[in-house]
Amino acid sequence: MKQNKLLIDIKHPAQLNLFKNLAIDLKNENWDITICYLQRGKIPKIIEKEFQGFHTIPVGSSKGTKWSIIWDGNIKRILTFLLLIFRNKYNICISASSVPLAVACKLTGTPVLQFYDDPERKSLTKINAFLSTKIYFPFIVEQTDKIEVFNCLKEWSYLSPKRINPSTKVLQEYNLEKHNYVFVREVSNKSFNYYGQDDSVVLSFADKIDKTVKIVLSLEDKSIKDKFPNDWILLEEPVSDIHALIYYSKLVISSGDSMAREGAMLGVPSIYCGFREMKANNVLIKKGILVHKTENEAIEYINQKINSNFEDSNQVAFRSQLAEEWDDMIDFMKQKINAFKK
Repeated sequence: MKQNKLLIDIKHPAQLNLFKNLAIDLKNENWDITICYLQRGKIPKIIEKEFQGFHTIPVGSSKGTKWSIIWDGNIKRILTFLLLIFRNKYNICISASSVPLAVACKLTGTPVLQFYDDPERKSLTKINAFLSTKIYFPFIVEQTDKIEVFNCLKEWSYLSPKRINPSTKVLQEYNLEKHNYVFVREVSNKSFNYYGQDDSVVLSFADKIDKTVKIVLSLEDKSIKDKFPNDWILLEEPVSDIHALIYYSKLVISSGDSMAREGAMLGVPSIYCGFREMKANNVLIKKGILVHKTENEAIEYINQKINSNFEDSNQVAFRSQLAEEWDDMIDFMKQKINAFKK
């Protein structure tokens, strides 16, 4: 029996997490899976660790400049995707918002589905809607002929209780106590998503954070690591269990939107310090588990949370409630892929 072939495009660690369980499930169902990834930051190392046994192919790169984003991250990627599709005759391609892949699929007549949560980028959404077979958003947009919705946020594909059972083992690697440390994520403003955001958002108020707890730092741009307090614990990717580190923290502080939502979905009070106003964030803000605050407001909230007790029972109850309200993202994606494959 001829194998179905699927190409998955990954440009960001959050996209890697989105599609990991899907890839494993489909591989077990005898699909031939190709993982394409952007050579940026720690993505190649994480791909090597998380996708052992899959076909993995680097496609394009990003050096952080606008020219590199245009040439290396888009034009060269289109050409590479065209070559891959002509050679391998994929039944279907998927991504989390990839115009280069969508262009290649449009030109070759290959079905392409896109799953993402960023309708605020209206021009990009219009381009993707024109080029793609279908695009899918969480329940934060209205449906159209090209746009459909799923009943959860996309991070639920790897953070639902069905998909993750955090172990405390990783805490021993960093000499941490459960719910007695803060997890910080500082993103770089050299990527497309964060052009226009101030550089080093968390760093700008790092010295004002209460020093009575340990701080774990996930830093995208390691060139600025010496600017942070020297007693903060710097993570070196790939981390053995990053989501367990987030799950057992007391508070998540993030200048990137993805990890702020991850912390919230894991039942940890989380604060987003970035510049983007996002409907996906508002879903969790309304539930009281995520806040969006700037520097002065952020410090007050952060130190208040550091000096309050963390209730394990509240965390479990919150995640159980989400599991009742939301659908399984992996099942949703598999249903759509099987419906649109050639």
